[in-house]
Amino acid sequence: MYENLKLENQLCFKIYSVSKSIVRIYGPLLKEIDLTYPQYLAMMVLWEHKKLPFKEISSKLKMKTGTLTPILSKLEGSGYLERIKDENDDRKIYISITQKGLEIEDRAKDIPKRIAEDLNLEEKDYQKYLQEFDDLANKLDCIEEYIK
Repeated sequence: MYENLKLENQLCFKIYSVSKSIVRIYGPLLKEIDLTYPQYLAMMVLWEHKKLPFKEISSKLKMKTGTLTPILSKLEGSGYLERIKDENDDRKIYISITQKGLEIEDRAKDIPKRIAEDLNLEEKDYQKYLQEFDDLANKLDCIEEYIK
């Protein structure tokens, strides 16, 4: 067996494993505000930008439109957002946060802090991980552009 083919030596598996664990840790906190993890991601984009074209949300979340549509439909059904057609182009849809969607932002504001506390991460360590993952994401984005 080649050492570099062992599961524990695979960057892809480490990231996959960490991602699954993070989603599980967020679960109970998100249940308190009645959101799933993918819904929380979509809401964070809307809390930041208030109104965006559907395709831009898809791009920011790196989700295909077929994956994002049911997430946004559920959030719309809960009254957290609304779809608005572009006045000049019926094909273009904007997603806009509602007052009810803004209200749950206040309930969600401490989630990142609670996650960091659960992980016993000091602010400097939290910021270090963010930077390292940003660096890795940028490298991966460059590779993706190259292989297209």
